[in-house]
Amino acid sequence: MENQRALRKEIGELKADMEYQIETEKAETEAQISLKEDEIRMKEESISLYKDEKKMLKEKLKKLKEKEQDFH
Repeated sequence: MENQRALRKEIGELKADMEYQIETEKAETEAQISLKEDEIRMKEESISLYKDEKKMLKEKLKKLKEKEQDFH
C-alpha cells in the first residue's frame, strides 16, 4: 500500500515535470516561429525597397532614352 502511494506520487511528479517540459518546449518553438516571421518581414521589406528602386531606375532610363531621341 505504501509502495503504491509512493509510485502514484512519483507518477504525479513525472506528469508535472512533463507538463513543464511541454510548456517550455512550446514557448521555445513559439519564439523560433516569431523570429522566423520577423526575418520574413524584414526580407519582404528589402524586396519592396529593391522593387521601388528598380521602378525608379527604369523611369530614369526611360526619360534618358526620350532625351536621347530628342537630340537625334
